[in-house]
This record gives sequence, structure tokens and C-alpha cells, in this order.
Amino acid sequence: MSKTVLISGANGYFGGIACQYFQALGWQVLKATRGADADLVIDLDQPEALAQQRLSSRVDLFIHGAAAHEVTCREQPYRSIGQNVAGTRAALEFCLHNDIPKFVYLSTFHVFGNPQGVIDETSQPLPANDYGLSHLQAEDYVRLYRRQYALQGLVVRPSNFFGIPANIDRCNRWTLTPLAFCREAVEQGKIVLKTPGYQQRNFIAVKDLCAAIAAAVEQIEPYPLLHVAGPETLSIRALAQRVERVMNDLGQPVDLVLPEGEPLPEQFTFTSRYLSQLYRPSQTIDAFLSEFCSILSQRLVSTI
Repeated sequence: MSKTVLISGANGYFGGIACQYFQALGWQVLKATRGADADLVIDLDQPEALAQQRLSSRVDLFIHGAAAHEVTCREQPYRSIGQNVAGTRAALEFCLHNDIPKFVYLSTFHVFGNPQGVIDETSQPLPANDYGLSHLQAEDYVRLYRRQYALQGLVVRPSNFFGIPANIDRCNRWTLTPLAFCREAVEQGKIVLKTPGYQQRNFIAVKDLCAAIAAAVEQIEPYPLLHVAGPETLSIRALAQRVERVMNDLGQPVDLVLPEGEPLPEQFTFTSRYLSQLYRPSQTIDAFLSEFCSILSQRLVSTI
């Protein structure tokens, strides 16, 4: 019998790719969104309504990917805190009332604010803004429900995402650096950095993240918290240079504007004590950059 997963934020960037991934694994996928195509209509601005909803069929796993992202948290902090914190509590209550045994919360590396040194699951979070803090508070609710109600909860902290959006026309995460650089290069013929760009980022393919989640939920009990780090850590400057090379290979040279500045010392190593026991992420960002720039270029030509 196939398993059923309910994914909140299913029309979002992570959620759309996650739906594709779990469907390919043979799972029945239900979408929890605000949209008309939702299997479960949810609104994180109305957490009580979410908590009180009832399902008519069994669900084996709830992946909570709906949340206010970093831009929304900065522009609408009070609303975002409610969505991220109260919304997560409501999702947990929903699982209890509907006998959903497993819950995965998609948190973020940004609970560490401005990290330095080796960062693993034992490192102390130190958020630097509402985005990181609200995710950390939501994590605490997952831990609370795991302790008090024996809900099999797992907090997953990924690094920076990359992956081809499930629906490019509906993509709302163009602020993510890999997406932004590719779009800027294709549509404007240039990439302009506002800083020298020596700050580092660890990059994880969304499909690798989904594979790690799929592996972890099969033996969720020993892993209440899991860092999902990608195989590459790059500076923003180096990422822009890779996009420049990809565009050259496509025969579409771009202008790369890199402000002068001194290189920074090594800032951090994002890692996990447990991930290698479950799954080894392998997708590198170069293949994504090449494919995505090519897709965007073809779309641009078709509109001319």
C-alpha cells in the first residue's frame, strides 16, 4: 500500500519540487495551500481554522513547508511571526487531531544568524533577525509536541536551496541568489553585486533535501534534528562567476560587476553529525546553473 504525504506550501518553491519528488517515489501526495487546487485549504493567518480541520482519509506524513520567508519577515514582521510560530503550532495540532504520526518541519540554517566555525546539530542557535528567530521558536513547538504527545517530529535545517522551480511562472523565490543571478544574467545580460561578495553560502539541491527527508522519516525516532548540508560551500562572488561561465558556454556573455574588497577569512563549516548515516547529498550547483540558464534563455526567446 502506498504512503500518503501532505505537504503544506505545496505551491511554493520547496513545496512544488517536493511534490514532484515524492510522487516520483510512489507516494500519494496531497497539497495543503491557499489555492483553489488544494486538497486541504490552509491559511497560516488563521491558525485556529487549520488546527480544527479534519481529514477524511489517512495521512502518514505531514511536511510543513509553508512559512513566511526572509523578505516577508523583514517587510511584515508581526504577520510573519504569527504565520511561522502560531502556524506551526496549528499544524502540529492538526496532526494530533487527524492521527498523522510523523511531522517534518522545514526550518533554516539562518537560526544561526552570523555563524562562525563548525556548525552542526549541537551548535547553539543565535538568530539575528525575525526570520531566524521565528523559525527557532517554531522548532521549539516541534520539540514540545514530540516530548508531550509522542508525535514523531523531525526538524530539518537545510542550507541555501537550488533547484528548477516546479512552475517557473508561479515562482515567488527570485530573491534566492542562484535563481536571481541566473535570471539577471539572462534577462539583463549582467550580474551586479552590491558588495564584494566574499560571504560564504552552503548550497543544497532541493531534490537532495527531499531525499534526506525521505530517508530520515523511515527511522525518525533517533533524529529529532537534522542538518542537511550540501556538498559545496561557495562565496557569493564565486557563484556569480560560475553563472558568468555558464552564460559564456551558452554563447551569451554577460557583464559581471564585482565591487572591490578584501577577501574574508573562512567563516563557517555547515555540517551534520547524522546525515551521512541516512543520505549523502551529491548534486552540485553547476549542473543546475547550466540547465536553469538554458531554460530561462529559451523562455525569453519564445516571448520575443
